[in-house]
Amino acid sequence: MAVERFFADAEERLNNLDNERRQRLEERLELARAIMGSIDPLDFIENWQAPDERYRSKYRED
Repeated sequence: MAVERFFADAEERLNNLDNERRQRLEERLELARAIMGSIDPLDFIENWQAPDERYRSKYRED
């Protein structure tokens, strides 16, 4: 949630900038969000793998 607050604060601050700087920073903010991927906690939990899901011994019988 802290990351989302960071991005929301950055977007809010963009409104107070001149056009050229705002445009440049909007592009950078978009890149930063793309690197972070989804910041929805439910997306994270849904895609998370527990240690036993990551590693399965080839010698263990299920």
